Amino acid sequence: MKHVIIFGGTGMLAGATKWLAENAEHISIVGRNKYRLERLRPEHVKNNFELVTLDYRDNVALKEFLQRTIQTYGPVDLVVSWIHSVAPDALSIIFGELQQQKKPWQLVHIKGSSHDLSAITDEITVPKNCLYCDVQLGFKMEGSFSRWLTHEEISNGVISSIYYNKRKTVIGTLHPWSKRP
Repeated sequence: MKHVIIFGGTGMLAGATKWLAENAEHISIVGRNKYRLERLRPEHVKNNFELVTLDYRDNVALKEFLQRTIQTYGPVDLVVSWIHSVAPDALSIIFGELQQQKKPWQLVHIKGSSHDLSAITDEITVPKNCLYCDVQLGFKMEGSFSRWLTHEEISNGVISSIYYNKRKTVIGTLHPWSKRP
């Protein structure tokens, strides 16, 4: 992978972010919180990444960032997106900017656990040059008890989705939905 962009890679995805930094020529790590972004810096030995403080709810700023990073680092190979519902236009802006590139690219779209199972299983329309990989976060059953996924489990599931180009990945379980923590 030459050019990778990751949205939301500072918390639960920090392990996946580190793996991507070790396996990409360039990675842009985009987050809304500068402090959380800066915490990633000492973990990486390669200087192939940039930390981008950006509120992806700002449609103009998001579009300008995408245009600038493509102009600077070339076509995007992979976007890892854990963009929350507070930015309803962000994914369509990413699609709009990247569908213009001739080179195929991959989107790993992470959908967090929700109170409504249908909210994390809806299909979306993607550009023809995009390999869309849907990653759904569930929970773990341990005997008669359930728990949320750990950061390591989430990162490992995302890495597996990227490495194997999985079109659909469920990390943990989604059923029975009524048993979630």
